[in-house]
Amino acid sequence: MKIIKLKGREIYDSRTIPTIECQIFLEDGSSFCSSVPEGLTRSSHEAHEMRDGGKRLEGNGVRKAIKVIEEIIAPSLIGLEPNVIEMDQLMIGLDGTDNKEKLGANTMLATSIAILRAQASMFQQEPYELIANLCGAETVTLPFPLINMISGGAHADNNLMFQEFLILPVGTQTFAQAMEHAILFHQRLKKLLIKEGCALVKSDEGAFAPELKDDYQALDLLVKAIDSFKGDCIFKIAIDCAASQFFNRKNHTYKMSDQSATTNDMIEWYAQLVEDYPIYSLEDPLDQDDWAGWAKLMEVMGDQVQIVGDDLFATDPARIWHGIEHGAASAAIIKPNQIGTVTESLQSIQLCQEYGMNVMVSHRSGETCDSFIADLAVGTSSGQIKAGCCINGERLAKYNRLLSIEDQLALSMLDV
Repeated sequence: MKIIKLKGREIYDSRTIPTIECQIFLEDGSSFCSSVPEGLTRSSHEAHEMRDGGKRLEGNGVRKAIKVIEEIIAPSLIGLEPNVIEMDQLMIGLDGTDNKEKLGANTMLATSIAILRAQASMFQQEPYELIANLCGAETVTLPFPLINMISGGAHADNNLMFQEFLILPVGTQTFAQAMEHAILFHQRLKKLLIKEGCALVKSDEGAFAPELKDDYQALDLLVKAIDSFKGDCIFKIAIDCAASQFFNRKNHTYKMSDQSATTNDMIEWYAQLVEDYPIYSLEDPLDQDDWAGWAKLMEVMGDQVQIVGDDLFATDPARIWHGIEHGAASAAIIKPNQIGTVTESLQSIQLCQEYGMNVMVSHRSGETCDSFIADLAVGTSSGQIKAGCCINGERLAKYNRLLSIEDQLALSMLDV
């Protein structure tokens, strides 16, 4: 079934920032859409995002991206059958730059995901099934959700230093059970915040964004909520530190409240946090270019807590390989819009898995209702997914898709 048309469209994400949607039409009359998110805090190593510039929509429009899809990419794809790997390579060749500067990572990813969906449909497969086949996997697994409950940093208008305080339901038998526990946790945390006299302000990702005394109070509230379950549900805490946001590149120190801290100070502080709280995972605990610091942190704490690189790796296979060689982290965040194609995202995931590094597929702060990352997490058996809080339609689209996939897999087992 051949492609007969590609159309770009300007839509808006959950932060009311314009983003690109791509629709691919096949000769049988079917069509397949995809849209891409946009991050508020971005690694300096992410691929280029195509924006219009100028005065309209404060320069954030994506009419240039639409033009790229319809006038540059489309002529190369029309008349061909959907094939995501071949067409990703074709787009990479059309771009010809190291960071997607010509076509834009957002433009290419919207097209890439739409192609994958069209190809999956042509083979009468779900997207996660095609992804598994592309990765050579015979089975798939559902990921554990890491769910954002309290936000700070650049994602919230409060005084918290860390960007995300997340919970991980553990000991559950199904994804549905994990979500049920997370929903109950969210409700109990809400009651605790009301009891503390906190305004129930929401962050970009739907999490609570209260004005608290400090980051310790946020952790204490999570522990109180955990303790309220009295062993009925088990939770661990994960933190997205987003340390690059409070790192001073001039004097190479981190700003903690009114004090400056060195890399060694930060490592000592994290070690104490992990001793005092049930923390499972630390994401971006140090600056994105502090390779030596990351390696030292792994030496000190790598056997106690998951050390996750997001800004450090930017879903770039070359940076992930550098991290593997230098023992910089035990896990990598995968955000497809950081790199620009499905194929390169799969390469990054497979590289991690080949060398024993954990994988966490992730959303962005500015999201759409596109649920592709749910299929990506399942198709690659990534093990972990981060899609925001358990409210707001653009976040629930991912979680609900995972619930649907879990049902599909259960039914297929019965058929066997």
